[in-house]
Amino acid sequence: MRIALIRREYITHIDGVNRFIALLAEGFAKLGHEPFIISWCYRGVEGSELEKWFMEMHGLDTVIPIYTLRQMPCKGDPWLKIAFDWWLRGSRLLHEEGADAAIVNGVIPLRFRPKIAVNHGFTLKTNKLYLMFVKELYRRYDGVACVSAKLRDEVKSILEVDCRVIPLPLKLELFKPVKLSERENIIVHIGTRPVKNPQISIETIKILRKRGYSYKLVVVGPPTTLPKVEYVKYKYPMSRREILKLLCRAKTLMLPSSYEALSYVVLEAMACGTPVVASNTVPEEVVINGFNGIRVNSFNPEDYANAVEKLLSDEDLWLRLSRNSLEFVKRFNYVEIAKKCINIIHELL
Repeated sequence: MRIALIRREYITHIDGVNRFIALLAEGFAKLGHEPFIISWCYRGVEGSELEKWFMEMHGLDTVIPIYTLRQMPCKGDPWLKIAFDWWLRGSRLLHEEGADAAIVNGVIPLRFRPKIAVNHGFTLKTNKLYLMFVKELYRRYDGVACVSAKLRDEVKSILEVDCRVIPLPLKLELFKPVKLSERENIIVHIGTRPVKNPQISIETIKILRKRGYSYKLVVVGPPTTLPKVEYVKYKYPMSRREILKLLCRAKTLMLPSSYEALSYVVLEAMACGTPVVASNTVPEEVVINGFNGIRVNSFNPEDYANAVEKLLSDEDLWLRLSRNSLEFVKRFNYVEIAKKCINIIHELL
């Protein structure tokens, strides 16, 4: 089958949605299908280098064809223009390319069937008119998928549509875990947007340093106004392979996030055998307290410092969480996730 994977805005965003698209596309290719990607636009990359950049950024072995509705780099997110372009140009391109099905990441108006909407998490505006519009768009899709059971319940409650779960795909051969004795005294925090609460991780490392620990914090994400601290390093941009290498040699990942539907970085840390200390917004179906990570039921840096200290001062605990994490993430193999998607498409054809 020729399967289109759609990114509503920019295929050059370095985020979990594009990672999902990349790995699912390669999973389809491994199964003998013909995936291709359509995005509204791109930026920060030469158009002629887009496919090569995308492959290297997401650690792919396969070049996935990429089409964009706008042929020049774009700025901003003009939602009305984006919606209009998908209704006209996007629908036409899908038919011209002979797509058998479309998997849409971020709901859009589209004259094509069958189409499956994938919800990666909520950033919905509170405007009632906007919510009505989104609900109507979802009702026009042949199927709706969510990346976690937690998100499925939210979609049912807010959008009043049924949603099946398609977990995030992982390419497990990219991960090279190392022994605890070979790891560096670093803690990793990924994400600098306000919802990721990087300031909590920074305050946590300050507390740990005051307690006499020599750990350093590495914060990965676009530049912000976060404070410059001697033992805090900021890194950006980084390719997927560079981030995975960092996670595999770290002692722990901190994720004091205010909202998570299903975090890619948590799964990637687990695939590195790196225990996670996360907020209770991370779905319990992913981080199981005391089994494959530690959950913190607050946003108080003191509580995170206590959790990290407990983890890193108890080698048996660290090793147990690491082993369980490595076993747990096997269920997210990208080829197996691609098979689940193919089964859904067959049901709709």
